[in-house]
Amino acid sequence: MQRSSIVLAGIAFAAGIAVGCFVTSPTPTLQAVQDEQAQEYSKDIRLAYQKSKKALTELNNLFVAGGTQTSAFGGINYFAASVGGIDVEKDLEEGRGVDPETFAALYADRASAKIAEHLDYDEQGRLRYKKNVIRLYSRDRLKQVFNRRTQLEVQSENTFR
Repeated sequence: MQRSSIVLAGIAFAAGIAVGCFVTSPTPTLQAVQDEQAQEYSKDIRLAYQKSKKALTELNNLFVAGGTQTSAFGGINYFAASVGGIDVEKDLEEGRGVDPETFAALYADRASAKIAEHLDYDEQGRLRYKKNVIRLYSRDRLKQVFNRRTQLEVQSENTFR
C-alpha cells in the first residue's frame, strides 16, 4: 500500500511537470512604462501657469540682482523664490544642506554645469558636492526659511492695503 502511494505521488508529480511544460497559457509580458503620461492641461491652467512663471521669473531675477539668490540648476527654483531667495551655491560650499527643490533637482541630474563638475556619489550612493554629502536642510533651517516666506507674505499684503 505504501509503495503504491509513492508511485501515485510520483505519477502526479510527473503529470504536473508535463502539464506545466506542454500546456501553454498566456504569460504576462512586461511593457516599458513611460516616466509620465503626457497630460493635456486645460487652457485656464496653462494660462495661470504662464502668468505665475512670469511673475516668479521676475521675482527670482530681483533676488539674483540683490545677491540673495543663486541656483544649482537651470531654471527657476520656485521654492527659493517663495521664501525670499536662497544662496544655494554658498549652502553647497559650506556643506550645510540645501533646500528641497535643489535637493530634488540635483538627484534628478538637473545640476548646472558649474555645479555638476563637482558632483559625484559615495560608496553608499549618496550624492556629494566636493566630497561632502548633500543633505536636505535641517528642521531648524527649514523652519527659518518658511518663517521668511510668512514674513514676505505679510509684508507684501501690507504693501497693497
